[in-house]
Amino acid sequence: MSLTFDPACIPCSPIFLPFNPLYAIFYGIMKKIRLDLGERSYSIHVGAGAVKRLPDVLKRIGGVPPVVLITDNIVARKTLRIFRPVIAALPNEVIRIQVPSAERSKSLEVFQEAVQKICRKTRTHRPVIIALGGGVVGDLAGFIAATFRRGVPLVQVPTTLLAQVDSAIGGKVGIDLPEAKNLVGAFYQPVSVLSDLDLLDSLPARQVRNGMAEVIKYGVISSRELFVYLENNMRDLLSLKKKPLEEVIKECAAIKARTVEKDERDCKDIRIALNFGHTLGHAIEAASGYSKAYNHGESVGLGMLIAADIALKIEMFREKDLARLRDLIKKAGLPLKCRGVNVREILNAHRYDKKFITGANRLVLPRRIGSVEVVEDIPRLLIKTVLRKYVT
Repeated sequence: MSLTFDPACIPCSPIFLPFNPLYAIFYGIMKKIRLDLGERSYSIHVGAGAVKRLPDVLKRIGGVPPVVLITDNIVARKTLRIFRPVIAALPNEVIRIQVPSAERSKSLEVFQEAVQKICRKTRTHRPVIIALGGGVVGDLAGFIAATFRRGVPLVQVPTTLLAQVDSAIGGKVGIDLPEAKNLVGAFYQPVSVLSDLDLLDSLPARQVRNGMAEVIKYGVISSRELFVYLENNMRDLLSLKKKPLEEVIKECAAIKARTVEKDERDCKDIRIALNFGHTLGHAIEAASGYSKAYNHGESVGLGMLIAADIALKIEMFREKDLARLRDLIKKAGLPLKCRGVNVREILNAHRYDKKFITGANRLVLPRRIGSVEVVEDIPRLLIKTVLRKYVT
């Protein structure tokens, strides 16, 4: 059984037109993307200086609630120049929580320790949670916001390319278990997302590549034009040139916003398209013990290649498109092979994937660049055979 993700089902808006730099020039002044979910709607602000909007965001929440700033030790140091003046100017009490800069921070232990500290510091007040960091901090802080006092306001301030184009948008929050990523989580929308390009300036090259995997994903699932633009402009993007970077971030954020609007809770097989490359990518992360061997983007890049190769084997994807995907992933500096991870452990981790519903596996596979399908019950032997091509 297969279910097609058709980008045509997403309502058109100027920013969602087929990606073209001419549109970017014409609409360059528009730095706000609205994610429309009724009473849970919010804006995604993209551009240099976006964090300066934080005081206005907090005013709209009402009162002067204590602010819980959750970040990691590396982000706290690198964003000091940009974010410290914004926080210092707030009339709110600010409670700082720093967690290790690693996937292991998305754990029950770190979650419990953070919640207990927040509880002690905000006994008589309902706080606002600010997530200042990448995907790990955003997921952890979001899950804390979703569960503490049955929900408190959340502001996402993503500091990595990956978080700005993907994880900070859409309300998926959670923590990991040893068996697999994100098995404990919730859907919980922020009140605002502030994607400040200046926060990306200090990103190490590996983190830029990490986020570029998610950008490539958007091209494969929804926009051939974006994919072509990436093929032609990857060097400028990897060097963080502001104008092309801003337009690509806005385009990816808009694609995700329109997708989430149609399927907020991932129950209509529309939002599932955003998981292209993630099913086996998450399994690679889990099998490697969430070590630094393969970060999220590197794992997703491998997952996209594996999924595309499976699609080729069942004759729904063309060899030349697989070659283009492989070349773009290579151009982004992402690995084409996975070393030091056991195939059997990847397959075991894959069994915990949340897309399993009735015991059958479900993979998002490409039909062509710009369109994907959900395909169910792919033979385990086929998955294993393709995995062995990429895991050495």
